[in-house]
Amino acid sequence: MASTWAASLRLAVWCLDCARFSFLIVSTIVLSTESTSAQSSTDIFSAIEDSVTDAVEKAERSVVAIARIPIAPEPLDRQAARNQFGIHADLRSNNPLAPGYIPKNPGTGILMASPDNLHLRLILTNYHVVKGGQPFRNDGIIRSENRIAVRFSRTQAAWATIYAADPRSDLAVLAFDPSDIESAPADIPVISISEDPRVRKGQFVISLGNPYAIARDSSPSVSLGMISNVSRFPFTETTSDRETIHHFGTLLHVDTRLGPGTSGGALLNRNGDLIGITTSLAALEGYETSVGYAVPLNSSLRRIVEDLLRGYEIEYGFLGVVPGAPQDVQATFGSVTRETRGVAIRQVVPESPAFRAGLRRKDIVLAVNSVPVFEPTDILREVGLLAPGSTGRLRIIRANNGRERIMSVPLAKWPRRHVDRIIVSNDRYPIWRGLKVDWPTSRSRHFDYDRPYPRAIVVDRVEPGSPAEIAGLREGDLLTEAHGASIETPQQFLKAVANANGPVQVRLIDGSREPLIRTIDPSR
Repeated sequence: MASTWAASLRLAVWCLDCARFSFLIVSTIVLSTESTSAQSSTDIFSAIEDSVTDAVEKAERSVVAIARIPIAPEPLDRQAARNQFGIHADLRSNNPLAPGYIPKNPGTGILMASPDNLHLRLILTNYHVVKGGQPFRNDGIIRSENRIAVRFSRTQAAWATIYAADPRSDLAVLAFDPSDIESAPADIPVISISEDPRVRKGQFVISLGNPYAIARDSSPSVSLGMISNVSRFPFTETTSDRETIHHFGTLLHVDTRLGPGTSGGALLNRNGDLIGITTSLAALEGYETSVGYAVPLNSSLRRIVEDLLRGYEIEYGFLGVVPGAPQDVQATFGSVTRETRGVAIRQVVPESPAFRAGLRRKDIVLAVNSVPVFEPTDILREVGLLAPGSTGRLRIIRANNGRERIMSVPLAKWPRRHVDRIIVSNDRYPIWRGLKVDWPTSRSRHFDYDRPYPRAIVVDRVEPGSPAEIAGLREGDLLTEAHGASIETPQQFLKAVANANGPVQVRLIDGSREPLIRTIDPSR
């Protein structure tokens, strides 16, 4: 009987993650073990409670409350903030940095360190929480509509700026001055990130957030639940104006309570380690508030988070194909069977990475990097989450003979739209002599699916009065050579000119403006 009890106790301790379900677990154990004493049952409850409280205590000081404050005064009928508990108006502060201030647009953030500077403290949150906020580095491109206030404790609050923002992942990072809260960076605790990126359906989780701006002293509220599903879509339909990488099925569906204000909060495992970033978009969209989502911190999305913490623009992989509809598979093989499931390629961009690797129209893609493909969004998701320059391994069925093949495709960069919403503090590809270059597909305004993929790099920006402008270069130019070397990626360009001290010649792509050869002279 002792061994049975020990095994039951281990089972209960393994399930320490969620008190909501612990009652069922413990009840089952008690009913199945007649000799279990009341004291033993109490011990199990205490162990469960201690596990949850330990996880919360480990992480809660790394979770902060965020408020988005409009710069322009709002209309009088919209100035009143939520007053859920009938707080007298005279007792509420109008100062966003004061403890009594009740923000109209609350959110949550997570304290993290920069991967390249462990002493630099930054705040990870959702992009929609801080949209319109002031950028850390103001290039004059972003129009600021809001200020961002962050509360760290009952007595500590500071203004923050957007260090990096990526609307496509709905993630952003904020910067702040630790001296504003009279703290040294080493005294500001950062959250612990789980070393194991895997999550499972049914795994118990803990969320920390700021629902309805209730964390005005920065003490986050706790909610317990489980991962209901993985690889979910945020809404019932995908529309072009709201398209994010998550519309292709990246999100965790969680049943923790995620009301307005919990976007940007921490999703923890039973050890108190971060495994995701919560979002309350379901509640904002009118769904039942118990329907919550979280951005998982798997290896692909962790790459995005780390690049945001570096202040970089986020890049997504580009294959150069247009996936077909499900009926295209049937049209190719005459029927849909287990052997022919996948997604047919409707179009291959000439000279694109897919074309050069040998992919052809009507080929059937079965998997990308060993992840099975069942519908077009699966290809867009799996390729998009890879970085440009990385290799995608595609398992395909050749349409003309039905044979299965593995193809390795070096990826390019996904064409970005709405670039005025992207915020960076550091350039991934440093500006050289006033010239900022990028992948030829980096901007949708420079790329056309109906034209061949150019074996070149694009001029993304030319600084006024710089040697590059004097040489006659301008935005949208395509460069095929630099300093005598052929170039197809920004890295190749920067390597070619790295040690050049004198004039450097670059060549424009054939068929563009004359003269094709331009000389960038640093002395001019």
